[in-house]
Amino acid sequence: MHDGRTMPTLASRANEELKVTSTSTFYPNEGLHKNYSGNKVNWVRPYHQEAQGTKYQWEAARSMEENIEILNLDMKPGNTLKVKGKISADTVGFSINLGCSLRDLAFHFNPASMSLSSSVTPSAPIPGRQNIVATSFFRGCTVKFFIEMLSDKFCVRLPGGYEVYFPNWHSYHKINYISIIGGLKVISLKLS
Repeated sequence: MHDGRTMPTLASRANEELKVTSTSTFYPNEGLHKNYSGNKVNWVRPYHQEAQGTKYQWEAARSMEENIEILNLDMKPGNTLKVKGKISADTVGFSINLGCSLRDLAFHFNPASMSLSSSVTPSAPIPGRQNIVATSFFRGCTVKFFIEMLSDKFCVRLPGGYEVYFPNWHSYHKINYISIIGGLKVISLKLS
């Protein structure tokens, strides 16, 4: 085990087992990690999802590379969040969440499923949700999303020129939390 001040190396944790009792596991004892971007320091918490059962720590650490969580985003109306990432070749989907915490979201973007032709396709229509009929992102490709926070909604600009609006569920005027979960490996994240 580590003392909470430094991250343990992968080799030191390789033989430790992790008992998973739920589908989402946070590691609050591992602390937050500094992520420097320009002049601003963002605090990032490692996050990963696992199936029920027992896994070795090195497998858990490997799965963390596709899931991030930022706790002090400081996004306000008029700001645009630019997300660039690569969709994993074997993913079934991913989600981008904005709000105050994972349990208190103002925005949730989740391409519902990956079809056999490897394109992201919408799920069955659900009242209050917008389904995207055609998109130009595929498994294994690099994509850019632009998420603009407006006063009462979010405007998401997708690859291929699509623009979709989502409501700001709680009418927040400041967003501090973002999580990107699933099969999107983040290459860059920029708030402007």
